This record gives sequence, C-alpha cells and structure tokens, in this order.
Amino acid sequence: MGRFSGDNPARKRARIALAVALAFIVLGAVAGASEEREFLGAAAGRRLAIRIMSREISAAMTPWKIPRPVRKATDYSRHVWDACEKYGLDPFLVAALICVESEGRADAVNQSRVGLMQVNVQENMGWITRHFPQVKTVDHLKKPRNNVMAGTFALSVAMEGAGGVREALYDYLGVNDERRVDRIFAVVDRMNIAARAAGK
Repeated sequence: MGRFSGDNPARKRARIALAVALAFIVLGAVAGASEEREFLGAAAGRRLAIRIMSREISAAMTPWKIPRPVRKATDYSRHVWDACEKYGLDPFLVAALICVESEGRADAVNQSRVGLMQVNVQENMGWITRHFPQVKTVDHLKKPRNNVMAGTFALSVAMEGAGGVREALYDYLGVNDERRVDRIFAVVDRMNIAARAAGK
C-alpha cells in the first residue's frame, strides 16, 4: 500500500481540494488563453490606423444615411487616435466599440447613454465634469471629441480593474452581453486584417 492509502479522511479531503484547485487553475489558463486578443491599431501607425478606422466607422453609418460619412468618420478616427494615445488603449478597440454601440452617430441616445461611445450619463457625469472641465452638460458630452475622450478614459479605467478585454467591455457596457462584445471583436478582427494586408 502507498503512503497515502487508508481511511484517513483529512488526507483524502486535502487531495480532493488540491485536485479541484489545480483543475480551476488549468481551466482558467485555458480560458484566458482563448480570450487573448490581438490589437494592431497602435502598431499600424497613425495614418494607416485612421484610414482603416474611418472605413469601418463610415460603413457603420451607412444605414443611417448620415451626410458626409467619410469626412465625419475620419474626424472621429482622429479623435480616437488622440484619446487612445493619451489613455493607453488600442484605437481599433475604441473604433470597434463606436461601430457597434452608436454606429457612428454622434447624436445617438439610448436611455442614459449618449454619443459615439454611448457614455453612461447617469453613472459617469459626476466624474466626467471633474475630469473634463470643458464638459459641463450632456450636450457638451455629445460632441464627438468630448465623447471619445471621456469614453476612452472610462474604458481605460475599466481595463485596469478587469481580468481581460472582454471583462473590461462588460464593465464599460454595464452588462455581460457576450454577443455584443463578440460583435466588437469581429470589427477589431476586420481592422486587424486590413492592417496586416496594408503592411505586406
């Protein structure tokens, strides 16, 4: 008989607890690996990234028949680049969020969420007015540059406290909506493909 055989219940419980803990560690590592995402926006460089983001954002605008979509999408993409450079996020992630959440509509309002990045006014207006002194009202927050700056900052804060990008997006969106986050990732993937193709 082995050293640990016999009817010692304490040892048996300890072995089971250890096996369960190891299983959670392994499963967590596998799940984490499958959630690792590639973001090539910053690596693409400003000019190329803005071109790629502008194409995606203007395409998202199409159903709404927004006048001068390419020009507006290019302006929004410049705001995205500047905000991401300031707050340390990849621009493709923020542009993809804009494509899915507001479809490039600066005037989009959905309950308490407003603007390109659908910033939650009810939860965030207090700190936004402190952190961004130029944003004093909801109308100020709807302005594209203000909205992108505030939304990107909020997402960067969510990233700091999250276990990964998906969890940060859940926090930012205020709901664990897998399909919505998958749609954001699908837009990121398209932009990554475009960046790779342009780099060849």
